[in-house]
Amino acid sequence: MLLLVLTPAATVAAEINLPSQIRVPKPRSIHDVSHQYYMELLQKALHKAAAGRPLPDILPVAEMEQGRAVRELQKGQIIDLFWMGTDRDKEQQLRAIRIPLERGLMGFRMLTIQRSQLEKFSQISNLQQLHKLTACQGLSWPDTQILQQAGLKVLTSPVYENLFKQVNAGRCDYFPRGLHEGQTELRERAALYPGLMRYPNMMLHYPFAIYFFTGKQNEALAQWIEQGLQQMIADGELLAHLQQHPLTSHVFPLSQFTMAHWLELANPGLSPDTDYNDRRYWFVPADFSGSEFDKNLPAVQPKG
Repeated sequence: MLLLVLTPAATVAAEINLPSQIRVPKPRSIHDVSHQYYMELLQKALHKAAAGRPLPDILPVAEMEQGRAVRELQKGQIIDLFWMGTDRDKEQQLRAIRIPLERGLMGFRMLTIQRSQLEKFSQISNLQQLHKLTACQGLSWPDTQILQQAGLKVLTSPVYENLFKQVNAGRCDYFPRGLHEGQTELRERAALYPGLMRYPNMMLHYPFAIYFFTGKQNEALAQWIEQGLQQMIADGELLAHLQQHPLTSHVFPLSQFTMAHWLELANPGLSPDTDYNDRRYWFVPADFSGSEFDKNLPAVQPKG
């Protein structure tokens, strides 16, 4: 991943197309705690690389699931930007800003299950045993294909909140959630689903990233955001955002997650251009072992 540097001529040309506002989807529900994480990160990236340019307003304008969001970004009539799990199709159809916004945390998955099923899950120690059960996932999420290609049964819904209803009702057995998501989601819905819990003894892992995406017609905006994120990585501000934001701060240190069972899945949909071993951008399973890298994470602070 290279830091983009615009020449003066290119900068002038790009600024002609810079928007005065950036339209994004609304939160998926009143319980969608992740929305503010990405909104704040987007604002920081724009500010970081503004170079005197006026900052556009960020406006949540419409609720939509990922499949529709891809189509709307291509048209550029309702929304200008969204954050989504990446795959080859999205990167071909849209302008991907190929910087993992959570350093790949979304690919480390713990399972939301019914508390009454705890004993059943305690008997599962490998992927073959998990094949007997059914996962819940979003209809257009890349994770759905990842799980299916690993031989797992998946029940889908286009509505985010319905996934909690399905696992609570026993229509599926588990709902894999990003490491930073599960506990926060359950806390937000404790009154609705007191019988749900996060299973503590298993981690599913596959290389996976959330990127910002724009339509291909929004190249100037994409370059601005990309430059800002690269600068945030260089001075530690993106990592500090992870460490300090309420959505993600509780996962540090990563070495607290000592799982009895760690199940690795492939991600065939990941672009071959993705350098998953570049530690500037990604957490990897070794970071969960109590390594020096992990121990030093809380000490990182932004420089500016």
